Amino acid sequence: MKKKQAGVRVAIVRVGMIVFFVGVLVRIGYVQTHDRFIGKKETEEWQAEAIVQPARGTIYDASGDTLAVSVPAYDIDVDLSLVQSLAPQKLQAFASELAGLVGAKPSFMVSQLTRKDVTWLRVYPYLAGVSYQTKQKVLSLFSRYQLGNAVNPYSTYKRLYPAGTFAAHVVGFLDQTGNGASGIELEYNGVLAGKPGMQTYTQDNAGNPLPLHKNVTIPVQNGDSVYLTIDPAIQSYVDQALVQLQQRFHPAHAAIIVADPMTGAILAMGALPFFNPNDYWNYSALTLDTNWAITAPFEPGSTFKIVTLTGALATHAIKLNQTYLSGVDYVRGVPIYDWNIYGWGRITFDKAMIYSSNVGFIHIGQAEGVSTLYHYINLFGLNQPTGIDLPGESSSIIFPEKNLNPVDFATMTFGQGLAITPIQQIAEVGAVADGGKLLKPYLVQKIVAPDGKVVYEHKTDVVRTVASPAIMKEVTNVMVQDVADNPYETDAYIPGYHLAGKTGTANIPSPKGGYYKNLYNLSFIGFVPARSPRLAIYVTANEPHNTIQYGNSVASPEAKYVLQKSLAYLHIPPVQSNATSLPANGNSQYVKMPNVVGMSMSEAQVVLERSRIRPVTLGRQGSVMKEWPSAGTEVQEGSRATLASLKSVTTEGQVDVPNLQGLSMADAINACSLLGLQVSPEGSGYADWQSVKSGHRVALGTMIQVKFAPH
Repeated sequence: MKKKQAGVRVAIVRVGMIVFFVGVLVRIGYVQTHDRFIGKKETEEWQAEAIVQPARGTIYDASGDTLAVSVPAYDIDVDLSLVQSLAPQKLQAFASELAGLVGAKPSFMVSQLTRKDVTWLRVYPYLAGVSYQTKQKVLSLFSRYQLGNAVNPYSTYKRLYPAGTFAAHVVGFLDQTGNGASGIELEYNGVLAGKPGMQTYTQDNAGNPLPLHKNVTIPVQNGDSVYLTIDPAIQSYVDQALVQLQQRFHPAHAAIIVADPMTGAILAMGALPFFNPNDYWNYSALTLDTNWAITAPFEPGSTFKIVTLTGALATHAIKLNQTYLSGVDYVRGVPIYDWNIYGWGRITFDKAMIYSSNVGFIHIGQAEGVSTLYHYINLFGLNQPTGIDLPGESSSIIFPEKNLNPVDFATMTFGQGLAITPIQQIAEVGAVADGGKLLKPYLVQKIVAPDGKVVYEHKTDVVRTVASPAIMKEVTNVMVQDVADNPYETDAYIPGYHLAGKTGTANIPSPKGGYYKNLYNLSFIGFVPARSPRLAIYVTANEPHNTIQYGNSVASPEAKYVLQKSLAYLHIPPVQSNATSLPANGNSQYVKMPNVVGMSMSEAQVVLERSRIRPVTLGRQGSVMKEWPSAGTEVQEGSRATLASLKSVTTEGQVDVPNLQGLSMADAINACSLLGLQVSPEGSGYADWQSVKSGHRVALGTMIQVKFAPH
């Protein structure tokens, strides 16, 4: 019995020990598991992730000069609950000081800092994209008011547009979110923006990153850079012409496009009203959203006669030496007159184009027929957008062929009763210049990755053939006569050059039906040299004032100004002995711009003078940082070249303001652009006053007002 009891006790002890050891093992497992969980939670508390913003790609013009660039900056967020804890009088003083630091009105800053609808606020645009110096001043101000915990700066990039209004409707701007809102900035936003990266880091108990504990989990991809076809010199001529249009005629709006008709490249594009993308918030939505060169179709008037004439000649419906009786024609009993009411008697169809006879084009249109005219409207691409690489391009407005009555068809033959855009007309006249090939217009010539690799390069895009070279030569000959031999259209004539052109004077439709009596769209279209085209141009002014309402009076002089300047700039020789834009013998001497980057300023000046180029020096003495024109560019002897010294830009992002006295508008804009400054021009001619004296140091992106006057 005792042995049996002893065996039971042993069994109990064994079971107890087993249970004990199992419990110990379970406890060990629990502790280990729990510690790992605690460790994980602890690690998570000390570890953080941060998005690394990419640098947006740069936009360059055709010469490699910067039109848009991103520079390091800071966004500053403010905790309104802490700011509003200040006594009212102290808050007013704080808001006034903050407004002074960032250039805002004190009343506006007070209204923002006293808002009740948000807790954290970023005051646009004054606390967005500020410089390092401004950030430090803002933080110091918050500290003085014991508000150090009420402010939070974030590293970011600010978009600068060194040339200001220059080609602004093409380049566009960024909105508050840092995304493209118009122009190339919007059209190529995905290319320029890049892709953000991600990094993890260990933080202290205040949330600050600890050094040497960063780990990149997703590498940042900076944006690609975009190179435009915009020629800076030709664009400056276009901008000057628009300034002259504004000063002389005060149109509601205007636009000028210059293109290479053999490739479709847009060399210049400008529109009125101007805007400055550096402070876009100061302009109306209409100004920002409307590029009148592409977004607003209107009745073209006589510039459309090119289409009607091409269709009639291509189908052999008429011959240019056929005659008709000008003055008035009756269509279904409705009288339609020539612009001078009485006409020119019996004249030929080529004279109908030269004298811009509406009656003549009614006869031409009736000879070719409705279907043929619509066929050539489609061949010229006027029934759809051109596809230019800009956002917001509008299509034309054209009556459906089946709904067209004879009176509407008669007015359509001379460009009334349909609406098309300037860019469509540039493509149209380019087809004539290029011997019948319709090309797709474009603005981006190449896209370059941050590592320098070219990821896209444009190739000429032939849409279709409109007519044979022989037909287009006939049209060209008549357009040349229109400019050279038309007694009513002499203002576009450039001595020494065969300029093919046509003016347009179109009534503006009234919303109530019919047309306004005294409101017009005035235009000029053409290309030069006619036999070997290099430049195509379209100029339009809407509702000009203080002038006789003819395209020749308003649009032609500005077209001549741009073309004459551009012909000299491109050193295209004249063909006649009475040329005024270049010497009659065509013996102007041209030299290549030497590479002087890295030389001392004095050495560079000697090299330029030996090459018979006049140097314009910017900044203090030191080595040359930039030169314009760029090395290798052919320039005319005696022309100016601009040099910017390395010491003209400091590490704090400040520059020396150059002496612009005596410079042309183009030279002044280029000089300031080299240094990252902006120019707000007034007048025309040569600089004789600037708002900031030369030698003063200012921040990058500062606007310099410059007045120009003829010398």
